[in-house]
Amino acid sequence: MTEENEVIAPWYKQPWLWFILTPLIAVFIYGFSFLYLSIVTMDGVVKDDYYRIARGYEVKSEKNQRALDQNIEAQVKLDTITGDVMVSLSGNLNPAPASLTLDIVHPTHQKYDQAITLKAIGAQNLYTGSLTGKITGKRFLFLFPADESWHLHEEMQPPYDQKTVDMKPEQ
Repeated sequence: MTEENEVIAPWYKQPWLWFILTPLIAVFIYGFSFLYLSIVTMDGVVKDDYYRIARGYEVKSEKNQRALDQNIEAQVKLDTITGDVMVSLSGNLNPAPASLTLDIVHPTHQKYDQAITLKAIGAQNLYTGSLTGKITGKRFLFLFPADESWHLHEEMQPPYDQKTVDMKPEQ
């Protein structure tokens, strides 16, 4: 007999409805938030010679080809204990560059990248510089002169104590 006198609350006041809808509403809010962030923010981790064509990306291999034509190779010696970087450059370099830039790039976080300017010492194509911070994890090395006429790149894996990396142009 009490069932006839009960007033049924409207649909938006039913607790089971909100129990079911709350996770769905949260998914929509998070989904649109992440969609907005992915559209607005820039992905700044690409460091190679990529350029945009329509909806795709292509690699410019002209600088790599110049390094291959000139037979340019480098041997990079890293000493993470003292922070010294020594580069020995070989190839048909006329004239030899007065300075080189060595980019040590973290694969995912741009804030861990290092750009090191290497100065020439002596006439034997030796260059030296100093690390700006600690290196941990996988890194990519990019070596190029000030005029960026050629470049070399190589992947580097830890451990980095007294590390030597041979850099050659890709075939």
